[in-house]
Amino acid sequence: MSGPETNPITEESRPGLGADLIIPALAAAFTIYYLVSTSGLVWEARATGTLIGVCLLVLTFLQILKVVVQARSGRATLGFGSLFERSTVQSQRLAILLILIVFVAVIPWLGTTLGLFLVMMASMWVLGVREWRTLIGIAFAVAATVYILFIALLDSRLPTGLVERLLSSLLG
Repeated sequence: MSGPETNPITEESRPGLGADLIIPALAAAFTIYYLVSTSGLVWEARATGTLIGVCLLVLTFLQILKVVVQARSGRATLGFGSLFERSTVQSQRLAILLILIVFVAVIPWLGTTLGLFLVMMASMWVLGVREWRTLIGIAFAVAATVYILFIALLDSRLPTGLVERLLSSLLG
């Protein structure tokens, strides 16, 4: 009579958790950049960002620790799994990443409102939305909401372009 069979974890069955470290690493890098770049400001200007940044760094550390513990115990690998496989989803992710890079690069010239409108339309198109009413309606709603809340009401110093200048001259 033999005991219960144990199923050893094989290399193929262990999940690759290396991809799970990409966003935490980027978040940590951005947080450190923020903390360093705002170090010369008065404490009131940095207080909230510093609090959130420290919390984000702690959560990032915990995520990295979790992945390392799983890898060291043999339950996972530090591989990237299917992250770099060619698929429709991966192509969409890459296209959205490129759209966002272009958005960041051109927002000083386009302005926040027009830039958001265009990036929303392009992203939804990449994700398969083809109904023009939906594309224009959602993109307009997002851009208008950001304009009203952050530019008109809060007077945030977001990049201004043709739309912001036109609306400020029309609205006074």
